[in-house]
Amino acid sequence: MESLRPLRYFSSPSFVRTDLSAGTLRSQGGTRLLGISEDFLRGFVMACEHETGPATVLILHRCGQFYGAGLARRSEAELSAHLGKSLRDCSMNEFQILVEDLWNGYGLGQLKTDWSCGQNGFLALKLSHSPMQDIGPKGHLSDDMFAGVIEGFFCHFAGEGLTCIQTGDLRMGDREGTTFVLVPAESAQRVHGLISARVPHSKIVQQLQGD
Repeated sequence: MESLRPLRYFSSPSFVRTDLSAGTLRSQGGTRLLGISEDFLRGFVMACEHETGPATVLILHRCGQFYGAGLARRSEAELSAHLGKSLRDCSMNEFQILVEDLWNGYGLGQLKTDWSCGQNGFLALKLSHSPMQDIGPKGHLSDDMFAGVIEGFFCHFAGEGLTCIQTGDLRMGDREGTTFVLVPAESAQRVHGLISARVPHSKIVQQLQGD
């Protein structure tokens, strides 16, 4: 495990650097950071609901995509400089550690990815302690923003054409927690059908693996 310590970049105590005189936060690599409270996120969602009504779900997803893509670009540049090699040259094990550390270090929750599904053309993910877990449109229990964040982030590395779909929600009593699948666009309709039929996340993953 000694060789893995340098990969704990985002959760390192030295990652965030504070300039009190300028009133700014920056990452170890110089990226400007902004802290956002849950009250701000809750107010943002309420404002979207007031202004756009049912379109809020799509807006949150699109905002997540935009943020996720930007996060991937910035993190790739910063990590490549930190590692002394392109992030894309990392092993899958290294990449997994870096991505999970990034999610935790940025306060985005704990992300676990089942990379073994990649050989079947999709990824299965579980997100715990999302900052949006208790914030969302009224009567709509879904983490639309983070589905978008995951989609935007991974599409940066895998290319366009992937869709992130939430397959379970801890708030709705799903024993498997808040889960997602990242699938090719042509598989999205099938996944939505399985969700409508109340097929649990693990069974959806099994069916996708059977393709």
